[in-house]
Amino acid sequence: MEDRPWKMLNRKKVFDSRFVKVYEDTVELPNGNILEDYTVVEKPSIVVIVATDEKNNIFVLREYKHGAQKVLWTLPAGHKPEHESAVEAAQRELKEEVGATGGVFEELGVLHDYPSKDIHKTFVVRAKNVVLTDAPNHEETESIACEILSIGQLKEQVKKKEWHSSLALAALTFSGILFDK
Repeated sequence: MEDRPWKMLNRKKVFDSRFVKVYEDTVELPNGNILEDYTVVEKPSIVVIVATDEKNNIFVLREYKHGAQKVLWTLPAGHKPEHESAVEAAQRELKEEVGATGGVFEELGVLHDYPSKDIHKTFVVRAKNVVLTDAPNHEETESIACEILSIGQLKEQVKKKEWHSSLALAALTFSGILFDK
């Protein structure tokens, strides 16, 4: 395996909407071969929040996801604009989707859910000791029900394979919450 990155020779935008951009890249591989039609997708970067209250109960969502055309268990999440830090975006999204504020927030790291073809990043933030203070303020496209589960209930759901969102599962794993005794 070569450790060298591919050399970008050209990038052409072939589709542009507020939800996704599609590029056709011309790249040179480490072996010198040229690919003229390597497709790459760019979606807005997001933040996913693993949030617990003062009793270490976790805030989870049941949310309709149109791409999957299903209601899925997931975590509070949303777009992370360039001008916001991951923690600022997490605080804003947690208040909007759950109505929770306060607590201690820590950025745990960045995930790439489809790094071969997708440019966007997923920032994972852990929030501890948050408190329900407001009513949620959902966007028009959001159909969300918030639930508060014990960590034991969450682990049982995961064990029974009731969770199908790869980003939520990755964030839970990244946080270590599934491995706490």
